[in-house]
Amino acid sequence: MKTLNLYSTFSLTLTLLFASATQAGEGVLALTTDPRDADIYVDGQLKVNTPPVIFRLPEGKHRIEIKVAGKREEQLEVLIANEAIISKKVTLANLAPPPPLFPQPEMVTIPAGQFRMRDIQGGGDSDEQPVHTVSVKSFAMSRHEVMFEEYDYFAEQMGREKPSDNGWGRGNRPVINVSWDDATAYAEWLSQQTGQKYRLPTEVEWEYAARAGTQTDYWWGNEIGKNRANCDGCGSQWDNQQTAPVCSFRANPFGLCDTAGNVWEWTCSVYEEKYKGEELKCAGQNDSRPRVFRGGALFNQARWLRASYRDGFTRELRFFNVGFRLFRR
Repeated sequence: MKTLNLYSTFSLTLTLLFASATQAGEGVLALTTDPRDADIYVDGQLKVNTPPVIFRLPEGKHRIEIKVAGKREEQLEVLIANEAIISKKVTLANLAPPPPLFPQPEMVTIPAGQFRMRDIQGGGDSDEQPVHTVSVKSFAMSRHEVMFEEYDYFAEQMGREKPSDNGWGRGNRPVINVSWDDATAYAEWLSQQTGQKYRLPTEVEWEYAARAGTQTDYWWGNEIGKNRANCDGCGSQWDNQQTAPVCSFRANPFGLCDTAGNVWEWTCSVYEEKYKGEELKCAGQNDSRPRVFRGGALFNQARWLRASYRDGFTRELRFFNVGFRLFRR
């Protein structure tokens, strides 16, 4: 990839690794600085300098400043318009979207709507009641659970220990052995790298996305069927043995894979035995109460995969059948 040195003042250099318009009304820039610990400001807001620094910026003019010891040393003005990115000294227009600098989750737009939440069909546990109607605004959800290849890159960049794969393989399998705190740290890091706001979904957001407009126990009906998911009795080649590669089964009507089975998924909500409103919000970092996880996993019986089934555990839990997927507004 060609490197363009835009400015050089004294010993500090701002380097544009690439610039491209990925879609109408948005542009992507990747920058590095020398020295690497210089402060980067975008439109006056300080950004974490974890090279390379990746910005997704809306259409319009933006100011990028590089400071050392609080003193401005470099400045770059960038105009994003008509699917082009133009700076003072270089113009890049009508470029094909560049390959991602690092693996990151594919996001699916979930439409706004209303749904009946909890054990609609009856026969569930007491903590799946009461059934109530909830309105949800549109949002984006990762198509599948975060994969090892995505999480491993984050761990490498941040100097964190990589979680065990339990001998089942990494790559496109869902990451496991990650705590609620691990999952939240990944979402915060991804937000810093992309300029977008990622987090774990609330219980409401998770169930709405998993049901995908249905009211049955599973999005495909009230019977588990065969080879629709990975669980104890699901009839797949991975049952009771190991995790399946993500999207090994048909996606639900919203385009999401593996909302039932394979691995449990952390949410950002506090677990309550009776619903009192915590399902609508995310717990704070200083809240020590148990967190909810959803969806069931490969060693669980089919009833645990129902859209309304829920459980909770301490946020420090790391287990071989617990992973997560991401929410983005």
